Amino acid sequence: MKTSKEVKINFRVQVGSDGYPPVAVESLWAQPVEDGYIIDSIPFFASDATSGDRIRAQLGDADALWFAGIVERSGNSLIRIVFFDLSYEDALAVKLKEMGCGTERMPQFKLMAVDVPREVSLAEVQLYLRGKASEGLLDYEEPILRQ
Repeated sequence: MKTSKEVKINFRVQVGSDGYPPVAVESLWAQPVEDGYIIDSIPFFASDATSGDRIRAQLGDADALWFAGIVERSGNSLIRIVFFDLSYEDALAVKLKEMGCGTERMPQFKLMAVDVPREVSLAEVQLYLRGKASEGLLDYEEPILRQ
């Protein structure tokens, strides 16, 4: 549950010639801290920062906050999964949680965003996902790897 102190930070997203991703801006929840904001969401489309990163933001039009740079990286990695077989989504979320990862889902695009905390073995998560990808259940990308 989000607290009343949290704010939304907007991130610009590069849309490819194929029209993907389907948004040019993604908003992430963040917690204000003395020298910036700590991201409290897992990005589905933005690749500039991820959960736990301390960032700077600046005011833009309509008093919206916009990402302006990273102050300190969290050490967390970001993986995004697209499902070919949605019946596997719940089981994967449970497995990733058991491994120590956080997840957020966007069913309308068959996506799951995965936060791999620095204390979780990224190699173990990657090995597991490679196996599921080879079974044809999903594919994934690794926009931020920090281990």
